[in-house]
Amino acid sequence: MSRILNVSKIFMALLVSVVLAGPILAAGLGYLDARSEAMYTSPKAIMEAQAILQQNHYLAPGSYRKGELDRTTVGAITEFQRVHTVRKTGVLNFDTMTLLWSHGNGQQVAVASAAPLFPDRNALILRGVKFDIDKATLRPESRTTLDRVTASLKSWPKVNVEIQGHTSEPGTEAHNQNLSQRRAEAVRAYLVSEGIDGSRLVANGYGETRFIATNATVEGKQKNRRVELHEID
Repeated sequence: MSRILNVSKIFMALLVSVVLAGPILAAGLGYLDARSEAMYTSPKAIMEAQAILQQNHYLAPGSYRKGELDRTTVGAITEFQRVHTVRKTGVLNFDTMTLLWSHGNGQQVAVASAAPLFPDRNALILRGVKFDIDKATLRPESRTTLDRVTASLKSWPKVNVEIQGHTSEPGTEAHNQNLSQRRAEAVRAYLVSEGIDGSRLVANGYGETRFIATNATVEGKQKNRRVELHEID
């Protein structure tokens, strides 16, 4: 009987160690992204989002608390994300706000354009920015996201930005380093063409040196191919 108890204790100890060690190992391998995307949590931003959600029939009048991310509002955000094939997070991240603004009327879009890119000085991953395969040519659908970035930078003229290009396999390290640099420069060129002072923008390519997900899966590689914005002094 005591032998059975001892075996059970050993099994439980091993189980606990695996559970605790898993996140630590993942962080050590660089599979976890400690940085978060820009989140819009101010009452003003939430009210703007609620107004657009109501306008587009995702929220019923009087069913939610204005300026608060209550259960009804979170549900509406999640449904909006599902319909528009955005990651279903239930929060107002940059991609979601970009889409919401594009569905609002002119007055709401003008107000929302003043929203900062870095509300908490966190890195911002531009998931809506896409390129042709193995090229630095921006695809047409990238305009929506980049136009929102342009509007914000015009509203916040003291914000300076590093544009980071990141790539993953296939391709050699040298090839991907060059590709990441050209993609960062393509984003910079677009913003400059839209009226942003080039002295506020720095473009750097990091190739395959800064993965945010495992590079052993197709999904992970897609996450690693990205453009990030970082606020700089």
